[in-house]
Parts: sequence; C-alpha cells; structure tokens
Amino acid sequence: MEIEQINRYVGSKIKEYRKYLGMSQEELAKKIGVGKTTISNYEVGLRSPKKPQMIMLSEVFGITIDDFFPTTDSLKTNNSTTLSEINKISARLDTPRQKVVLDAANSQLREQEKETAKVISLENKKNQQTVDLAELLDDSKIDWDKWVSFEGKPLTDEAKEEMKRVLGKRLENKDK
Repeated sequence: MEIEQINRYVGSKIKEYRKYLGMSQEELAKKIGVGKTTISNYEVGLRSPKKPQMIMLSEVFGITIDDFFPTTDSLKTNNSTTLSEINKISARLDTPRQKVVLDAANSQLREQEKETAKVISLENKKNQQTVDLAELLDDSKIDWDKWVSFEGKPLTDEAKEEMKRVLGKRLENKDK
C-alpha cells in the first residue's frame, strides 16, 4: 500500500470516528490542538497526523492507534472492529458505567485464561514423552534426522556425535 493510500485510509477513519461521535471538524481540532483546516487535510489524505496528534486522536475517539490503519489479516480485522466498537461505546459512557465494562472484560479474561490453562495442561500431558538418555547413544533407537539445531536446521553429523559424547559422559557420571 502506497503512502498516499495509507494517508487517505487514516483520514477516512478519522472522519468516520469524528462523525460517529457527532463532532465537527472544528470541535475535534480544538480537542487535539490543531486548526480546522488541518483536520480537513487529514480527512482527505493530504496530510497525515504526527505521533502526538495520533495519540490525542485515539484518546478522543477511545480507540487504539492501530484502529486507524488497515490490516491484512481478516481475524485481526474482526478483532479490531469489535474492540473499536467496544471502545467507541465505552468512551461515551459515564465513568461508573465504564468501570462496569472494565469489570466484565476482566471477568471474561480470567475465565478465558482458566480455559486456556486447562487446554495447555491437557496438551502437555498428551505430549509428554520420556526419553531415556541411554537411548540417545544408540543410533538404532533414535531418529537423529528429526532432531534439529536451535536455528531449526538439521543437526550436522559433527553435532550429533558431540551430543552423543556429552550425553555419554553424563550417563557415566550418573552411574558412579
């Protein structure tokens, strides 16, 4: 995506959020400390907000800075849209009601984390395998071609032999 296209996209999002909140360009300009013409230039893509203005715009709209930019991942787009809607609505609520939304979100997060922990625990139990170190020294019991280095590359023959040598010494020391 070209810079001009991104500027137009960001501008259209600024306009969308501004209109959603029922603000004029002048009102928005005052809130972030720029002129009305600057907001107009943002919205048509002639100019792009600098970081401080992006931060102020996201605070005024109750969204994240990421919500101004296009995404390529459809799942991320769906999440971004949902979060953006939550943020837009929450920004319009009084503080006590915002706290209710926050409490509900925290409750949902704790519940999700418990569910995730259960799934990970089940997967760990299912995937637990014990490897007898002595088997690592016997080529007939280990498929060394499945072992990889830290970079994800197959082990060299030298690395395999070094691992066998080191593991062999550790086994000798355990026996003593």
